Amino acid sequence: MNLGQLNDDQKAVLKQFREAVKDCKLPESDDVYLLRWLVARDFDLAKAEKMIRNSMEWRRKYKVDTVLQDYKSPEVLTKYFASGYTGILLSAKKRDYLMHVIEVVEKTFLTVRNNPKKFKKSSDSIAQSTVIFDMAGFSMRHVTFKPALDTAIQLVQLYEGNYPELLRRVYVINAPKIFSVLYSMLKPFMHEKTKNKIQIFGHDSKQWRTAIQEDFDPEELPACYGGTKTDPDGNPNCITLASPLFHVNMGGEVPRSYYLNGKSSTSDKKPLSICSGSKEKLEFEITKAGSVLKWDFHSEESDIAFAIYRKQGNELISVVPHDRVDCHMSPEEGEILCDYVGVCK
Repeated sequence: MNLGQLNDDQKAVLKQFREAVKDCKLPESDDVYLLRWLVARDFDLAKAEKMIRNSMEWRRKYKVDTVLQDYKSPEVLTKYFASGYTGILLSAKKRDYLMHVIEVVEKTFLTVRNNPKKFKKSSDSIAQSTVIFDMAGFSMRHVTFKPALDTAIQLVQLYEGNYPELLRRVYVINAPKIFSVLYSMLKPFMHEKTKNKIQIFGHDSKQWRTAIQEDFDPEELPACYGGTKTDPDGNPNCITLASPLFHVNMGGEVPRSYYLNGKSSTSDKKPLSICSGSKEKLEFEITKAGSVLKWDFHSEESDIAFAIYRKQGNELISVVPHDRVDCHMSPEEGEILCDYVGVCK
């Protein structure tokens, strides 16, 4: 959709929306950006405002506005991000995986903003992306690997809640019958608009190539998917050739050398037993502004929820957002600069 397609009522809602969110610190402030949120909520002003405010809070908590400058993805993600969840999630923490996805999406938006003529049909149109998920090699072990399902659900919620109308279409190709089990688990977490953008194909390459070719210019589509784009050496997977946004990462099997082993020294750590479902609160008094609060911990059996709050009167102000950390895979380490005197817990 573009601004020129709006009727008078929709133009009026857009104007009201701009006024309603004028106090928000938005990553983009033009009408096309605001249009994304209205389209995602069928021009329901109240729902669109709630959605964008929730997203701005999410951006603040996870420091998304500076992720391209401050975050460095683990090597295994930069090399194997396109491959199966199981190997990746045994080699990187779930939070790093999600942050890598955020980094990729933010990089995409930045590239489009810097070169609108190349990536947008017109200056007043919404830029969207089409995704190809090649499910070759997908099996029951992927369905039964709980971290993969949890991460897939979080990805759906991340995209829908914070990057509305980014998705134009999704092609799932080479999907085995078992894929229907995973898809049925994900569907309850998807908005109807997202479901309508997904097309699923089995192993009939003639069928899915025909569909994909209708959406892509042949010169921008790797030859392995029916286009004409290849590496300089003729490789149809385009594993080294730069695409408009970033190189096409075909993944491959993740070497076991990247796997996190979960072992950590306990010689300099204090043991703490926490029953499943229970909580343990620790307080640290900050007596001098400019102090650094560090943490280094691991668990023996499973992930745990972790957060840090600053006590301000009767309020608890989030400093490190509440999240589940995979400290059973590798130690959870970090630090924050405390520019205040008070209590952290």
